[in-house]
Amino acid sequence: MTINERPRRIILDLAVTLDGFIEGPKGEIDWCIMDSEMGFIDFLNQIDTIFYGRKSYDLWGQYTPENEVSDTEKEMWNIVHGKQKFMFSKTKKSTDNNVTIINEDIVEEVN
Repeated sequence: MTINERPRRIILDLAVTLDGFIEGPKGEIDWCIMDSEMGFIDFLNQIDTIFYGRKSYDLWGQYTPENEVSDTEKEMWNIVHGKQKFMFSKTKKSTDNNVTIINEDIVEEVN
């Protein structure tokens, strides 16, 4: 990094229930809604990289919406899939070429 270059920011965007859960007891996320007025597409257009845990990547890193979803949701997923992706995992060592897996030295790898 040059002297005048500003360090990149890491922004946490996490859907959590008021009582602190990310998913239901059986992994369900049906409580999490996507509303076009939330400005999520604007947020996505401001970032260039997405960090995932292994479970989140398995669920969302390659997710393809059904044909019946709104044009807004299709646009959102096209933007998501255009980002550089990193997955943190202690167990998974290799996957497709759409994600870089980080198994150790997390701080160094993120920097």
